[in-house]
Amino acid sequence: MKPWETLRIFYNVYRRIRYFKRMYPFSTILKQAFLLPFDYYVNPLPIRSVTNVTVAITHQCNIRCEMCYFHEELKTRHILPLAAFQSFIDQVASKRPCVILSGGEPFTHPHLVEMVAYAKGKGLPVQIFTNGTLMRPGVMERLIELELDYIDFTLLGDPESHNQVACASFAYGKFLENLTKFANKRGRTQIILNYTITPRAIRDMRHAVELARRLQLDGLRIQHYNYLLPDELAAQGTVIRELFATEAGINEVAETGDLSTMAAAIGEFKAYLAREAPDLPVQWAPDLTPEETRHWYSGEPFRSPRKCLFAWRGMLLDADGSLYPCSKIYLELGSLEGRDPFTVWNDTTMTTFRKRLKERMFPACARCCKL
Repeated sequence: MKPWETLRIFYNVYRRIRYFKRMYPFSTILKQAFLLPFDYYVNPLPIRSVTNVTVAITHQCNIRCEMCYFHEELKTRHILPLAAFQSFIDQVASKRPCVILSGGEPFTHPHLVEMVAYAKGKGLPVQIFTNGTLMRPGVMERLIELELDYIDFTLLGDPESHNQVACASFAYGKFLENLTKFANKRGRTQIILNYTITPRAIRDMRHAVELARRLQLDGLRIQHYNYLLPDELAAQGTVIRELFATEAGINEVAETGDLSTMAAAIGEFKAYLAREAPDLPVQWAPDLTPEETRHWYSGEPFRSPRKCLFAWRGMLLDADGSLYPCSKIYLELGSLEGRDPFTVWNDTTMTTFRKRLKERMFPACARCCKL
C-alpha cells in the first residue's frame, strides 16, 4: 500500500473518533498516533492497549426492527450480570478506554444505571445506544445526574416509516416522547440522533434534520444500510471454517433486492445537508465518497482499500459473558469468567483473526460502519 493511502486510512479513523470528543480525548489520540501503527505493523507481542470497549449488556429487546441483524441472538435473552460487568471494567480501567453500552436494548437491563455509575466512577466516559422507546421512571434523571457522556437515539425514518421499519406501531411515539424529555433535561449529556438508512425509509432522512434542529440535539450520525449479499455470507462461512475449523454467526442481513436508487437519494440528501444545515455536526458511518456510495448500493460485491483497526483497539464483551472480535463476526474467543480479558483477546484465535484481517478483510467486513 502506498504511504499516502496509509495516511488516509489513519486520518479517516481520526475524523471518525473525534466526532465523539469526550469518548476519545485528544490526549488519547496523540498517544495512539504512535502506539497503534506500532501494534498494527510491527508488534509481535500481545496487545495491551485498548481505546474502546463495547458491552452488549443484554440480548433482550422490545421491538424487532426489520433491518436488525441480531434477531437470532435476541432469542437467547442473555443478560450480563452486574458483577461480571464490574469485574470487566476493573480489569480494563487502567487503559482508560471509553465504554459503549449496547444490546439488545440497553434499557431492558435492570442494572443499566448501576453499570453507568460504576464505569463513570472509574473515570471512564460512557455512551449508550438505544431505540428510545423504554425509559423507566427515574432512570433518565439518574443518568443525567451521573453525567452520562453520550446517548444515541436511533431514528429509522419519519413518523410513518419509522414504525414500519421497527415493526411496532408504538415505536415512533415513544421514541419522540423520550427523546424530547431527555433533550429538555439533558444537563451535560450530549444527545446524538443516530439515523439508520434502510431501503424503506431512504427518502425520509430529512426528518432527522428537522428533529435535530427542533430539539437542539448535539449531532446527527447517519449509518449506511448494512447488509451482505448471499454470496458474501456464504464466503464468510467458508473462510471461518477454513481458518478456525468451526462455525460462527454472521450478524448481518442478507439482501437480494435492487438498491441501485439509494445512492442517488443519499447524494441528494448530502446536497440538502450542505445547503440547509451546514452547521449541524454530522458523522457518516462510514464516510463514503460518491463512487464508494454507488458501489455500496450497486448489488455487486463491495471492495475497498480501507482497513479495519477495531480488532487492534476495540473489545466486544457480549451478554453471554464472552469476548468476540466484533459485533458483526460472532466468533467466540472465550468466556471471561475467572480470566483476564487481555489473555482472551490475544489468544490464538484472535491472533489468527488479526493476521487474516491485515492480509485482506473478511467477506463479512464488506459493508461495515467502521470502515
